[in-house]
Amino acid sequence: MFLLQMSGVPGSGKTTLAKEIARAVGAVRLDHDVVKSGLLEAGIAVEQSGPASYEVLYALARDALGGGSCVIIDSPCFWPRVLDEGQTMAKEHGVVYKYIECRTGDLSLIDSRLRTRKRLRSQRLSIDQPPVDLQATPGEAERFARAVESMQRPSSDYLVVDTSAPISEYLPTALAYLRELEC
Repeated sequence: MFLLQMSGVPGSGKTTLAKEIARAVGAVRLDHDVVKSGLLEAGIAVEQSGPASYEVLYALARDALGGGSCVIIDSPCFWPRVLDEGQTMAKEHGVVYKYIECRTGDLSLIDSRLRTRKRLRSQRLSIDQPPVDLQATPGEAERFARAVESMQRPSSDYLVVDTSAPISEYLPTALAYLRELEC
């Protein structure tokens, strides 16, 4: 069994890859944006929705792991706590911890994905426009570009995939990284 932590900036392809891996291996996929958007729709203030959404996500992950399911956490790893929590959960449940970062250096591709995808309330509108509940501030695109470099990563045994190619080109690499593990 395993816990796979997905990572990457919004629009990098985390959810697309996570869905394909979940289908291929039979894992439970937990999407941070789904949880956070649900909290926002329920009237939770945007300032509280971020921390609350992670706590709900972790509770769901622990429940699924405790029930014998492999888990994919579909969330960026901007903060050390996100990375630490995934590793801690894996250790608590005696499962293998894995980490895949989705990355592309093409910000125009990311921007196009953000602008054209079917969007949840918690998701960015573009690289220079935050989610609808937040106000854009000067330098938004520059901060987004710096975020690409600020992902938290484990010290070893992680995979970075270039998601600028079609998924058919990098899905086999991701599955090979997980190949010896079973759900």
